[in-house]
Amino acid sequence: MLEQPAFGLRLRALRKERGLSQAALAAGGLSTGYLSRLESGTRPPTRRVLEHLTRQLGLPPSAFARKSSRSLSQALALAVSSARIGTVADDLAVLLHAGEDRLDPGLRWQSLWLLASVRDEEARYEDAHELLVELGELSESIGIPELTVRARTRLSRCSLRLGNADSARAEAQEAHRLAEGLSVGDRSDALHALIRAEAESGRPDEARAHARELCEITAAEPGPLHVEALWVASTLHARQGDHAQARRLRERALDRLSREKNAWLPWAALLHLRPPGP
Repeated sequence: MLEQPAFGLRLRALRKERGLSQAALAAGGLSTGYLSRLESGTRPPTRRVLEHLTRQLGLPPSAFARKSSRSLSQALALAVSSARIGTVADDLAVLLHAGEDRLDPGLRWQSLWLLASVRDEEARYEDAHELLVELGELSESIGIPELTVRARTRLSRCSLRLGNADSARAEAQEAHRLAEGLSVGDRSDALHALIRAEAESGRPDEARAHARELCEITAAEPGPLHVEALWVASTLHARQGDHAQARRLRERALDRLSREKNAWLPWAALLHLRPPGP
């Protein structure tokens, strides 16, 4: 049988796969508090508990058997090279939190980033949020500003998907602050997240001001960054009824596309246009 915390991670994944709440899984044999401690890895399971869980889940005890002797680096390599990353995500999650104190921080960072992406694609936003919070803490301990900015930017986007615009705004503000002096790409990503959060939290003036900043920092950059910035600014003006300015910004975006030398760029840029809001 898996040892903690691997058992708890496996239990939580199986419960969520079946759409069960903690109360439903615990019913008739456990308290929800005890089940919560099992899932967090702070309590070991007994034989009686295992029998109850497998009965409730409709699974044999072998569902909690250790199935992999791979290292985290091997599991990460398999995940990155797989066309269906989700099929190895649970294995990666178990290895990621087993003996995490002994893991190389860079390897752990890559695993958290990848696993958060998988959970996001599966629309498991709460799970993705937990992973991204952990990723942000790890980024700060590693001490590479770019990693911290990227983790906080993604955390902001995830918070917005969960409907928490205020948290998303606070996280994006911190990413924007930390991105000062970094690459235009990192600054641009942080600003996109901040503009979206401000727009969704009812702060149109702040969103417009940051959209202007986004247009300014991307103006000299080749590729689609400036086109995206113009399109976002255009969308904000249109939302607030300033259709003349919105039209001017759209025309500038299309003019920029027409002057790019790369033949593929107009298509790439159009595919990446993501104005804030629904």
